[in-house]
Amino acid sequence: MEKTRVWNLITLLLTGSSWLFLGMIVGVPGYCPLTDWHFSVLEKLGETNLPNSYLKYLFDRITGLDIDSSLVDRVTLIVFVVAFALSVFLNLRDKILSKRTKRKDGD
Repeated sequence: MEKTRVWNLITLLLTGSSWLFLGMIVGVPGYCPLTDWHFSVLEKLGETNLPNSYLKYLFDRITGLDIDSSLVDRVTLIVFVVAFALSVFLNLRDKILSKRTKRKDGD
């Protein structure tokens, strides 16, 4: 697990950067190019009236419900922030423990 923690953090940083920085450029907060790609494929397959969020689309499709988009956005943001905070914490902890182990081995 520890070997993938850095990659998890990188993935979260890329996702957050897309939502923030690409969102500012495109003018859509939370913008994701993968959502654009998914929706263009779905439109070619005949899907219409797609929501702004791919997660809302998935939740609605899986559950058969029409979940409030602002609820989906809030839950997504909360889960993202928690995952990012945990990833930062665990990566820092691993780095600190690694330095301690190296110092003990060097003594």
